[in-house]
Formats: sequence, C-alpha cells, structure tokens
Amino acid sequence: MKTMYNKILKSQILLTILFAVLLLIVQHDLLNLLYIIFLSFSFLFIYIGFNRKSHILNIVVLPYTFLSVYNNIFKLIIKIYADWGTVLYVAYFIGMLALLIPVILYDYGTIKNPIWQLVATVWLIISLFLTPLISIEGNAVIVGLNKSNLLMALIFLEYAYIAITTWGYKFYFNLKISNPTFFYYLFLLVLGIVTVWISFFNTFILSASEWNQAIWNWDFSLINPINSAIIKNVWQLYFSALDAGIMEESARYVFLITLLIIFSRKKGRATYSILLSSIIFSLLHILNFSTPGANIDSILFQIFHAFGFGCLLGVILLYSGKLWLTMLFHTFADFLNFSLIPLGYGGSLVSNENTGVIVLTVVTVIPLIILMIILENKKTRAVIETNIKKTFIFSQFSPIW
Repeated sequence: MKTMYNKILKSQILLTILFAVLLLIVQHDLLNLLYIIFLSFSFLFIYIGFNRKSHILNIVVLPYTFLSVYNNIFKLIIKIYADWGTVLYVAYFIGMLALLIPVILYDYGTIKNPIWQLVATVWLIISLFLTPLISIEGNAVIVGLNKSNLLMALIFLEYAYIAITTWGYKFYFNLKISNPTFFYYLFLLVLGIVTVWISFFNTFILSASEWNQAIWNWDFSLINPINSAIIKNVWQLYFSALDAGIMEESARYVFLITLLIIFSRKKGRATYSILLSSIIFSLLHILNFSTPGANIDSILFQIFHAFGFGCLLGVILLYSGKLWLTMLFHTFADFLNFSLIPLGYGGSLVSNENTGVIVLTVVTVIPLIILMIILENKKTRAVIETNIKKTFIFSQFSPIW
C-alpha cells in the first residue's frame, strides 16, 4: 500500500512542477521558482529513498505548495473560461478535497511520536490558514462559499480522519455511550446550557452598556444575518460559521488525541489535555491579525474567549464522545457573532478598562470552573475515562518515522 502512495505522490509532484513552470512563464512570479525548487527536492528525496528527510520536507512544504500552485492554475483557467465560472468552481472544490490525500497518507500517516503528530497538525493548520483565497464571480452562493474558506475546513476534517486512523487511533464522529444514565443526560444538558449562555454573552457583551444586557436581557433584534456588520454576503456568513465549527473542532479532536497519548501516564491526563489543547487553540487566533480590522484588543479578547470556550467544548467532546455536537455548538456561537448588526457594536462594558477585565474573567473563568467541577466528579470522570479508553490506544513513545 505504501508503494502505491509513493507512486501517486511522485506523479502528483511531477505534475505540480509542470504547473509551477507554466505559472512562472505566464506570471513571472519568482515564488513559483521557489515552489519548483521545493518540489524538485521533494521528488528527489522520495526517488532516492531518503525517507526521514523526505517525510519532514513534504510535511513542511507540500500542503501549502500544492494548494498555492493549484489555486493559481485555477485562476488562469477561470480567467480564460469566465462564462463557465460556476461549473469550474464546483470541479475545483471537489478536486481540492482530494489534493492532499496522498501527502497525508504517505507522510503524515507515518508519524509515530504523538508530540510530532501534534506539531505537524498545528503546522498544517497554519499552512491552510495562510493559503490565499482565489477570486470568483458568480451567484451569491458560490461567492459566499469561496470567501468562507469552508473548503479548507473540509480539507482539515479529511486530514483529521485519515491521520487519526492511520496513526492507529479511532475516529468517532458520534461515539455510542454504553448504558447512559439519567445523570449522564442531565450533566450533558447542563453543559449545553452553559455553552449556549456563553455564546450569547460573548455576542451581546459587544452591545451592552449594562450588565443585564449581556447576562440575560438580550436584545435579539441586534441579531440579523442579512444585516450583518462584518459579513455582507449572507451565504458567506452561513458557510463561515460552519467553517469555524468544522475546522476548529476537528483540530480540537486531533489535539486531544495526541495530548492524551502524551499525558497517558499522568493521573490528570484529561485535565492536562483539555487545558493544553485550549491554549494551543486560543494562541492560533493570533493568525487573525491578518484579517481586516483586527487590532490588539480584539485579538486578545478572541484569545481569552477561545481558551475558555475551548475548555468547555473540550469537556463536552470527551464527556459526550460526539464531535458533531461540539461542531454544532461552535457553529452556533460563530453564527451569533457574525450576525450582529452594526448597532450591536460599541457597548460601553467591553470598551471600559475596568469592566473589560471582568468580561475576560467571565469568558475564561466560568468554563474553567465547569471544567474542574466535572473532572472532580466521580461519575462524570468515569464516563470520560471510559470514552478515552474506547477511542485511544495508549502505547510507548516511538521515534518519529
């Protein structure tokens, strides 16, 4: 099987080199020359049999290089056949979903050490985030789908499934709980209520001038996806919310799996894994500095909120075993935030230095308190430990490749 992946990847690299040469001739962009060099070394290492060097180089450069080259090729095609834009975009969307499968199977799938599995996953997230979007004209659905970056989220979900299963773990989109009790459902309901409340609080604090407006007296007239202050294409808003739910919760799943293996000999492995996965998850929001209108205050708020929210969703994921549930909660939270109309911004509470600190405390500390309560409760901890044993194979650390 590995020989087949080897042949497919080599063929893909050669084809990408040809495309990069074509782009260099047409666009005169020296970045394509850099792609050609990387791809040539990648092919050479695979051909000679420098396995370790080949895997490392491929993981570092191939995802971004493949995505960038094929995006640029599609731009040329769409420019020539502009009248077929919608049809071509659908073909492009489907084709891109298959683009990284060979490198995931041949390179990522061979990583044995969970620390390097985690590092490689974080690097792939950065590569996907930095990949420039293509430009497409057409109906609102196609334009919104393209701008939402949902494609990258689906590529990462695909990566999560393939990587986790080839690493020897089990991927559960909906883990079946054995003999769930009333207590199990009650705790899950409480977790859901807290998550929904945090989502509303995080949204309405932006418009609140009094605490009751953020805590419970919510003005739902400020939520309108058609009149969003930050996303004008309503389809882009829907797809963007779904993008966040799929991408970030798939990432959390991979983070938790690798960290649970890393902390497998620690008594508080679930706590350590949830906390560290949330820290990694929150720090990745630093990448949002590249988005229009971003500033230090907004990024800091995102980081603190992402940490607290991540702790909460991490608990829900391990307690319920249902990836779809955390995706749903995350999509809902982002939908609310994206749907806030212009009047929903400028609240005095979040902009005030004193109350701003309290806001950050609420979005960070409350989820941490919930985390500690659940992980200190014998019944809930037993459920989490059972789910962990079903999902993960604990083994000795192995050298990379």
